[in-house]
Amino acid sequence: MNKILKCITTSVILLFLCQYAFSASKTDTTGQEMSAHKSSSSAFPVLIYDSDIGFGLGGKGIIKNGLKHGESSDLIIFGSTKGEQWYVFAFSIPDLEIRQGTAYSKAFDLKIEFDKFLKSNFFGFGNYSKNNDWQFPKEMTKLELTLGRAFTERIIGEIGWLFDHTSVYGYEGINPILTSEVPGTGEHLTTCFVTKLRWDTRDSQIHPHQDWKIGFNCDIASKSLGGDFDFQRYRLEINRYQKLFSAAHVLAMRFWLQQVKGTAPYYEQSIIGGGWTARGFKADRFIDRTLTISSAEYRFPIYKRIGGILFVDAGRVYSDIKKVTWHDWKTNGGGGLRYYLTNFVVRLDVGVSGEGSRIFLNFGQVF
Repeated sequence: MNKILKCITTSVILLFLCQYAFSASKTDTTGQEMSAHKSSSSAFPVLIYDSDIGFGLGGKGIIKNGLKHGESSDLIIFGSTKGEQWYVFAFSIPDLEIRQGTAYSKAFDLKIEFDKFLKSNFFGFGNYSKNNDWQFPKEMTKLELTLGRAFTERIIGEIGWLFDHTSVYGYEGINPILTSEVPGTGEHLTTCFVTKLRWDTRDSQIHPHQDWKIGFNCDIASKSLGGDFDFQRYRLEINRYQKLFSAAHVLAMRFWLQQVKGTAPYYEQSIIGGGWTARGFKADRFIDRTLTISSAEYRFPIYKRIGGILFVDAGRVYSDIKKVTWHDWKTNGGGGLRYYLTNFVVRLDVGVSGEGSRIFLNFGQVF
């Protein structure tokens, strides 16, 4: 597997170098074409109450092409009375939606994120870990820098750096199964070299209605890069979107397979549970080295910008990719609402599993 990882990483780097060399003598009109898009902005306020985090207040806003270079700036500010602080700033040039379906020579993405949970979870490792209510603080600060190139309208490659500073504390005397021997407790820095290669025929990144997204991601974390861990993480993503009845009705499906090798902190391993994987389970509910996750969503219109969704999630974790099986998958179902703005989607999901129900309010489609 290490040979495959090195091969894919090398291939992406070589593709970048070849494309830059090939296009050096050409006139690049991509920037002119993308700057011709109209300027736009979208904003959405958030006011919620949750028994875990208390009252939450904040919002999200995007300004697209304000500087007439096809760029976008994205800001999220959210705080609650007793549970979470979340701040995100992202800058992309060209904007992700503007660049979708085009062959562009270069793209740049910057993301800075701070997320503090006073009530995070740890349940141990494995597909049969026991549920518990032991909660403790976790703080995360991330910096992501990414360079991208679309070799064709459908084939996109990206390379980048990820810096993740995370502090896990206050668990002593609270969570008896979380000890200092578990990788990731305390204060740590993870630095990753990231490579991504995907085949993408979707008609949109914000709200796709049809076609495919197939991608392979490789993250290489190393102490030699200044971090505290050495591990490799690779993931295969297969997403399919199909119109039903009309363009407003969409069947979306996904299958993801992920493997982690080496010594990774528990929060960087393969995880199922929460608003991005199995929505009927608590965040970080199942952790191990390997995961499989699949979902099916029926997205339908309700009224103007408001849409509905019915979904099913199923997946599990394993100690090794050789042990992947179709048995004992964790399943949940549910429904939710979508509010479609010009530049992003607001989502509310309610997932139900054998361990109860969960409510998630966030931005962007799950996949």
